[in-house]
Amino acid sequence: MFFKKGIVLYPVLWYSINYVVNYKKGEKMNKDNSLFSIMSRIDCMSNQFTKTDWKIFKFIKNNTDQFLSLNAQELGKVIGTSDASVIRFSQKIGFSGLNEMRYSLQSEMIKKTSISHHTDYSTLMRETQLLIENIYHTTSQSLVNKLRLKVKSSKRCFIVALEDKNIADIISEKFMAIGINIIPLTSINALKMYGSLSESDDMFMVISYTGNSNVLSSVLEDITDHGSYVVLISNYEKSLCADISDIVMLIPKTNLLISSAVISKELIILALFDLIFQNFITEDEDYFNMLQKTASYINDDI
Repeated sequence: MFFKKGIVLYPVLWYSINYVVNYKKGEKMNKDNSLFSIMSRIDCMSNQFTKTDWKIFKFIKNNTDQFLSLNAQELGKVIGTSDASVIRFSQKIGFSGLNEMRYSLQSEMIKKTSISHHTDYSTLMRETQLLIENIYHTTSQSLVNKLRLKVKSSKRCFIVALEDKNIADIISEKFMAIGINIIPLTSINALKMYGSLSESDDMFMVISYTGNSNVLSSVLEDITDHGSYVVLISNYEKSLCADISDIVMLIPKTNLLISSAVISKELIILALFDLIFQNFITEDEDYFNMLQKTASYINDDI
């Protein structure tokens, strides 16, 4: 790894609740169940649920204490399904079986009870610290390396943020400091225009929290038909847009946090791109030198 002293990185608050899963064409990477809250894991997989899965999930959500006290057979009778379905559900969300899921859920409830006795400020600070640590542990460096090389080899690179217009500008300006021109696209018409002219050496990084916009998925399908590379950043690993993307970077919802009222989902995006930016300047000396050059022109007093 290339690294030089002399530059201090000032990342934005690194918010990424519980986990970031990266996968290509359905392949998950760096899954670490110990870092994920059960509810966030279930929420991010809800697009894949069957009707039976939804029945089990609703029961767990509304009758948590009862869920913890019953065995698989008893749960099957109460929920109106089979014990095998209950066990399969626990395995679907990443546990070896029902017992492991119940143990993890009970431990999680104890932690939340402990947190609730603290002030709002201390809770926010505690969650901030955990999130900063988690994003480093759960983001695959090999995938970020791959993104860096793909950006470097692309003729044109775009950042698509239809829901968060300011985010695209911030990301574009950040990477301009190392000589990378990432074109911000903040309207569907602009995306359609550039998409119609896209080529095989173009790259589109698309932020879509649900990934289920029919209009967006239609445009992305046209873009991939032209051979362009698509990276989707989303809350869900299975969606209309995910199915046609080359890489999906999965981010969780902020509304699952205790401090969700004061945590902006945009901070998760900025944190992710801070990590990507850091990879550029620590792994490639040319980008590091460019940052030094541009930094010398910045007047902090303006």
